[in-house]
Amino acid sequence: MTRVLVAGATGHLGRRIVPELKRRGYDVRAIVRPKSSLGPLARHVERVVTADITDPASLAGACRDVDVVLSCAGAAMTLGKAGDRHTFHDVDCVGNGNLLNEAEIAGVQRFIYVSVHYSGALRHTAYVEAHEDFVRRLTNSPIEYTVMRPTGYYSFFDDVVRLAARGKVPIIGDGTARTNPIHEQDLAEACVAVIEEPEQQEVELGGPAIYTREEIVNLAFEAIGRPVRTVRVPPGVLRAAGWALRPFNPRLAGLYEFGAAVSQVDAIAPRRGTRDLLWYFRTRGAVYLPASGPAADVAG
Repeated sequence: MTRVLVAGATGHLGRRIVPELKRRGYDVRAIVRPKSSLGPLARHVERVVTADITDPASLAGACRDVDVVLSCAGAAMTLGKAGDRHTFHDVDCVGNGNLLNEAEIAGVQRFIYVSVHYSGALRHTAYVEAHEDFVRRLTNSPIEYTVMRPTGYYSFFDDVVRLAARGKVPIIGDGTARTNPIHEQDLAEACVAVIEEPEQQEVELGGPAIYTREEIVNLAFEAIGRPVRTVRVPPGVLRAAGWALRPFNPRLAGLYEFGAAVSQVDAIAPRRGTRDLLWYFRTRGAVYLPASGPAADVAG
């Protein structure tokens, strides 16, 4: 039985990957940070490794008797986590580098890394740069690898629904840039499927439908049953805020920088999956408006 170690197991994507691995018959191990818990996911896991990937000493022996490492570990892309002082470089590059070092020591056969789909215009951002710095390290490793490149998770847009529930959502720029984000379950299924496809070294993927940035905002208001109320924000304002914040909060500065850049370019990848963005927004609307929001289907 193939033994798979999941890093980032308690994140938005990892919570989908762990049970999907178990469903397909893999022996699942998971890295969990100190003071964190797998909760209900624990029933799918054979072995729990308590470690923080940004602390190399805590990872000692983590990859022993592991065939495949699947890492979706990375710094969160939501405003709610912006207070975390770990930068994108600290987590996405250095942290995954620490894990790869352990994988090499243990003789792991395969390393699957969930990176990001991007165009050249995004390459300069701290978020993409951190991912690509690690990808360079991975491609120079003797371990077989696959880099998964999703356009973006549905959960990246949770803040849009939250702001819509509060009454107004900012649109950066003219809102015409297009993207096809993917539901975490669809992405999880793709990540697990690629374990049996070692010839694939790069996989670009997005969700089933393409939207402009403004259409995504409109869907959020539709999901919660509220009239559309938006405010236009020039990308330069977000960039300036990022520069001002950089000495004090590099994580939030990087988030603003990426937000300004990604709002201006198309991010479209081959379509994958079936789960609908409006349906997802309705599930989130039920969280932000539990008393008056529309009922959410509990599915997927």
